[in-house]
Amino acid sequence: MTTYTNHHNLPAALVAAVMNDPYRGGGDISVTKLIDAPQRRVLGMRHAGEISVDVSERIWALLGQAVHNILERAGTDTLVEQRLFAEVEGWQLSGQFDRLHLGDKTLSDYKVTSTYKATGDEQWTRQLNILRWLAHQNGITVETLEIVAIFRDWRQSEATRNPSYPQQAVAVIPIPLWTLEFTEAFIRGRVTAHQMAQGGLETPCTDDERWYSGTVYALMKNGGKRALKVAEDVADLGTPTDDQHIVTRPGVYRRCESHCDVAAFCSQWQTHLARLGGANAPATDTE
Repeated sequence: MTTYTNHHNLPAALVAAVMNDPYRGGGDISVTKLIDAPQRRVLGMRHAGEISVDVSERIWALLGQAVHNILERAGTDTLVEQRLFAEVEGWQLSGQFDRLHLGDKTLSDYKVTSTYKATGDEQWTRQLNILRWLAHQNGITVETLEIVAIFRDWRQSEATRNPSYPQQAVAVIPIPLWTLEFTEAFIRGRVTAHQMAQGGLETPCTDDERWYSGTVYALMKNGGKRALKVAEDVADLGTPTDDQHIVTRPGVYRRCESHCDVAAFCSQWQTHLARLGGANAPATDTE
């Protein structure tokens, strides 16, 4: 069981709300775990009693749960928060959708998220298509998928200034439909990967699963603090003039650094830290 800390002295009511998470996935693996890294899931299982999380890191998830509670007010022509099950490769897969409109057969998932995801997210596409497949396995037809994104960091001033910025604090994002055949093949592949990891096969996280930012190069003016130009390929910056220089900004594994509960138990991450002397490498000048 996860141990919770309260290093920022948040109110007791918030602490209790975070600790009393009612989520119960059921089955051998949930949709959210299925699309996540097998290594993270296995480490979480092995070290379940050693994981410590500060309640401040769970506030946005708590607000997401509040949105789901509000969905219970949906009309009578909808199915709300229904959990579905299906057997895949000997495992029971479970998944719960937020809302299914019975009239137009639209499955909606509500996300409290950041504006930088206003154009969508590949994990959302995977999640909703798997939920659609689960619905099909349970005799429920789904014809349209959508994310209802509630932007926690939305600003009216930025919307006024920037036409490409979300113009409202809520956006409906269409999700592309996979074929049911493609979805099933994807699910079977993921289940097999998790089964192999759980059986002891070493399964390092991919760069995508680690939210790797990628190394970039910045053209700087000597004595300046802001980049004149940034590129993924140093050749794109050309040859610096006498009053310029190029700085290498090493890529960082953002999830491993700040968003992974099992990083302390992960040999992949600990090996990376050891190579860097215990911290991410600083930006360096490039000749």
